[in-house]
Amino acid sequence: MIPINAGATAVFVVAAAATAFAQPQTQTTEADPVRCWWRTSAGAVRVGEMFTLVLTCAALETDEVKVVVDQSKLEPSVVQFAPFEVTGGSHAADLRSGDRRFFQYEYRLRAIAENLFGKDVQLPETKVSYRVQSHTGHGASAAGEGPRAVIEGRDQTYVMPAQSIRILSLVPGDASDIRDAAHETFGDVDLRSFRANFLTVVGGILFAIAALLGLLAIVRLVAKYARPATAADRLMADSAILRGVGRELSSVQKERREAGWSAELAARALAALRVLGTYAIGRRVSRTAQPIGSAAQAQEEGSLVLRSGWPRGKRVVVSGAATSRAVARELQRVSANGGARHAADLEALEQALTRFTAAQYGRNGSLDEAALDDSLTAGFHLLRRLKLQHTWPMRRFLRRQAPAAVESRVWSR
Repeated sequence: MIPINAGATAVFVVAAAATAFAQPQTQTTEADPVRCWWRTSAGAVRVGEMFTLVLTCAALETDEVKVVVDQSKLEPSVVQFAPFEVTGGSHAADLRSGDRRFFQYEYRLRAIAENLFGKDVQLPETKVSYRVQSHTGHGASAAGEGPRAVIEGRDQTYVMPAQSIRILSLVPGDASDIRDAAHETFGDVDLRSFRANFLTVVGGILFAIAALLGLLAIVRLVAKYARPATAADRLMADSAILRGVGRELSSVQKERREAGWSAELAARALAALRVLGTYAIGRRVSRTAQPIGSAAQAQEEGSLVLRSGWPRGKRVVVSGAATSRAVARELQRVSANGGARHAADLEALEQALTRFTAAQYGRNGSLDEAALDDSLTAGFHLLRRLKLQHTWPMRRFLRRQAPAAVESRVWSR
């Protein structure tokens, strides 16, 4: 369907041979300088009906050889396709793929003659004029630098084959295949590519703005709610204290399994349970900084020494003032308000404080190990509930209910 111009190919081979002679190490490949295709929007039209004719050409364009096509004769305002009338057209932007440069013209045609009914009307032969430009391997200067010389070939012609259009018929008689009725052209591809790039840029900008606003919101939220409220909280947070109490209870449990209960071990468990009891009745634990390297690093009776900070940690002495009597008063208040779950925890805590106090300060020296084991297990259960209460969402929820709780606690005193 596409003829090969023998003269054009021969001249192209001669130009390639001359280039190869100028550069012995360069290999050339024989190829068509220009290739063109027709495409119509319809295979059969009525008289006076508008249809589209698209001419697509691929011109060879490499570093050594460049085909220059005379496109002035292909403009819609110049070209003629008798007996069809050219009513308009457009020229899309050129595309580049590999060693070929593609250009495309779109023409709008119609047939208005009265003697074309039921006939196959052929588009006239269209000639595409071009020249082959070859580049030499050396520049114009003696040193071989500068722009390379260009060898201009003679004018050559590529003849497009005839194309048939059926007037008032389904298909022309010389049709050999089914034609694609799609109407996409280079202009449509350019428009869609521009629209896609534009939307991608706008989407990226909006995504960046959204990410920046989200980051600012997170920073403000953290700065507002994660900041400690008092100097004691800045010294060591409640969540860090509860984690330290958990490590202390785990250490006590491990030593009890290895050597059994003793008065000293019961005293350590009692100090940890007093800290838990202080949180359970809604009071604040005592925090005191102890410099590392000082002479007073021994653990005081009834207190815990915890580490805070990284990488240069600091020692913080933590103690709780909760006793079995204070827990019993809080138990009465909670029971009156109907807090069954909290009341069960406080009841187990009161019993645990009583048992460990008796184990530490008892005079008979006998320890009820089974009872102490049960109390230690109750301490672990209470610790898990207090850790949950001191997470950030639970603190925000309980902070809203803080005024009512503080008011009842003040009047209870």
